[in-house]
Amino acid sequence: RKASCALDVVLRPSMKILYLSLDPPLNLGAIATGNQVRVQGILETLQKAGHEVVQSFPAPEQNSVNFDSECYRTKDELESFVAGNNFETILVGYWSLLSHLPNTRLPVVLDFIAPRILELMFQEPESIVGKTAELIDSFHKVDHFLVGNQRQSDLLLPLLIQAGFDCRGQIPVSIVPISTRGLLHREVNKHENTNEQIRLINAGVKWPWRNSSAYNEFLVKLSDQNDRVEFVEFSGSYPGEESVEEEDISTLLNYAAMQEKLQECDVGLELGERNTEREFSHSFRAIEYLQCGLPIIINAWIPLSRQIEKHNAGWVIEEPGQLKGIIESIIADPKLLAEKNRSVENLVKAELNYGNSCIPLLDYLADPIKAEKIVLQQPEVENSAESPHLQEFIEKKVEVKESPLKVFLGAVFKTLLCPSRPDATPDVLMVTRSDLFPTDHGAAVKIVRTAESLSKQGRDVWLTTDSRRDYYQFVDGKMHKCCFPFYIRFLCLPRLVAFARLLLKGYPVSNHFLYLPVTDISYVVRTIWLASRKPIGAYQAEFPAYVRPCRFARSLFGGKILLVQHNIEYERIKNQVPELTQKNYYTLKNIEVAMCRLADNIVAVSENDRQKMIADDIAAEKIHTIPHGVDLQSFRNSSPIDIRMKYGIPTQDKVLVYHGTYSYPPNLEAMEVMAKEILPRLEQRGIKVSVLAIGSKAPDFPLHEKIHFAGSVDDLSTVLPAADLAVVPLQDGGGTRMKILDYFAAGVPVISTSKGIEGIPVAHEHEALIIDDFEEISAAIEELLENSDKAAAISEAASNFVDSLGWDAVVRRYLPLLQ
Repeated sequence: RKASCALDVVLRPSMKILYLSLDPPLNLGAIATGNQVRVQGILETLQKAGHEVVQSFPAPEQNSVNFDSECYRTKDELESFVAGNNFETILVGYWSLLSHLPNTRLPVVLDFIAPRILELMFQEPESIVGKTAELIDSFHKVDHFLVGNQRQSDLLLPLLIQAGFDCRGQIPVSIVPISTRGLLHREVNKHENTNEQIRLINAGVKWPWRNSSAYNEFLVKLSDQNDRVEFVEFSGSYPGEESVEEEDISTLLNYAAMQEKLQECDVGLELGERNTEREFSHSFRAIEYLQCGLPIIINAWIPLSRQIEKHNAGWVIEEPGQLKGIIESIIADPKLLAEKNRSVENLVKAELNYGNSCIPLLDYLADPIKAEKIVLQQPEVENSAESPHLQEFIEKKVEVKESPLKVFLGAVFKTLLCPSRPDATPDVLMVTRSDLFPTDHGAAVKIVRTAESLSKQGRDVWLTTDSRRDYYQFVDGKMHKCCFPFYIRFLCLPRLVAFARLLLKGYPVSNHFLYLPVTDISYVVRTIWLASRKPIGAYQAEFPAYVRPCRFARSLFGGKILLVQHNIEYERIKNQVPELTQKNYYTLKNIEVAMCRLADNIVAVSENDRQKMIADDIAAEKIHTIPHGVDLQSFRNSSPIDIRMKYGIPTQDKVLVYHGTYSYPPNLEAMEVMAKEILPRLEQRGIKVSVLAIGSKAPDFPLHEKIHFAGSVDDLSTVLPAADLAVVPLQDGGGTRMKILDYFAAGVPVISTSKGIEGIPVAHEHEALIIDDFEEISAAIEELLENSDKAAAISEAASNFVDSLGWDAVVRRYLPLLQ
């Protein structure tokens, strides 16, 4: 469930975070920098959200306070500190600290709160080119950025592109505005029916991009003319820094004293002449005013002015002369300030407090990932273990342009094979994984049913898998096993060698079967042999790596390659294989994107997957969304068996059904959720149910006495219709859920999580109940078991939904893509 509050610690895992700050922790008795105040606000919010946060900072040259346990003096000392702690994320409070940070595989978040490039143009215009290059170069250590408003995000985008960030899908930026740590207590009614002075304050550091002289002079003159008006100013430079103006005497106060002064005043001033920096800024002083309950007079070109205007928390002006009318209105109506004070409170509570502002940061920290980057000028860094940049997408590496030698050898090979090559080539060759029989998991069902249905459309289908002995021919929906010649079986390296090479390249053991064609030349040999001797004119690769052997055959004999994407595999594996390194993740992504680009057409099983491929810069016009099908005829003509008797389920129990392969982690996790979350809740409600878990590779250990693992079932149409409900508590996975379509066709009412029914365009309370909260799932199960009319209405709507998704109808949509 989406968290609605920044401090929702239940749904966000806690972690240990290193927070690098430019300055020591906030000291109320000293002059405070804006960065110190912000670090304190974010740090407190992270801690309240359950995170362990360790703040560290460069040791001050002179310090009267002992910071030995918190500060570092050298880069090596910081590197040792990071290595000696089990931090999970690093938050950097100022960009220059990136030069102190060692190369790390931990996700790094940079708080880039100011429009720094624009500030540099005011401070050091002669060094802007070198400073910008230094800034961009430092970004290679960063994975995610925080900015103060949308305009700052827009300003940052071209810098990220120059730094090599892959911003085609989304940019790694969260908007976390400078905010308050909470509203300080303030008496909001002190001006009602009194003749007290109206005190306007300008406080904070004098910056070269903030020239307030025209407004200050106007207010000084106005206060001289009207004893009801007092203009107060506490400004200047930080201790030890050069003043903006000659002979400037700083009147900055320590943080506690400054807050006391602010609370004695009535209106804060965020005013100055217009310039580009002001149009992107989000200043600390304005937030301090709001935290002390002061309404603000602010320039219209400052982004914060829109929030001030929206909440009526001050006044928005464009020139000094407008100040007179505002002050006169305050004097004329003593209640006006009290109303503005209450509006300030509303603004702070609704938007500008770190409890709410930090929600995007907390969302990122719930699943922090390394940013995707493209090496722009130094490709030799691509394989660096210390700085795993996103490698350039792999078209160059898969030799899209053949070398002259390969062209020559290909021509010779084609000449040798041509005598046996049929002239008419209407047939389709499918190249895929080996675990198709029995068809007890979604991918196997889809592949075999697609082959059967394609063969009914006037063309035979040939299918080759990992087997070096057997291949298959489908004619009019019937499958026939065939054998390769004996010499084909011995032309290639042993499987063990291909498997070892695959692991050395960084492909995960648990999903190696999806990538075997990368290292197993046997796929190429068998695909070319079939294409040379059978009337094959099109190639259908099931999963991306299987495009590789198809591509070799296409280069010799022509034809189209259709890639069927069951999932976005690199994304699915990243979510399911926690030990996957960043470098290996990029290896998976590169090969998948490259193979997608080599295919002539691509089938996506959901619109979500199609959009993800488009975001990977794959041509949108060749990606076609075609859903999974379902065996309607089998379900409509089925004769359900007595599942209670067959599987030893008590006769008084209602039956909840689920099917899948339990070696697939999301399916096993779904049954663990059933055992630990749903069944105990149903028992508390007095609902007697058993779960029939259909599918192969059941766990060796019992999950719950009410979960019955049935193993593989030859014909689902005889089992599913006999169940009372289908419950799909999936928490993870990719693609679309074929099991949902099976339940729909079987007439079984479905209750599913949003992840479990992802990719299927149905509505909650219509074709299914879509619920993510375990308590609500349990209540829904009870409701449907007791309300037969509602259960029947849902199953009828679901049945109508799948009426057009029979395999033959779905596969007919493949035909234009194979021609």
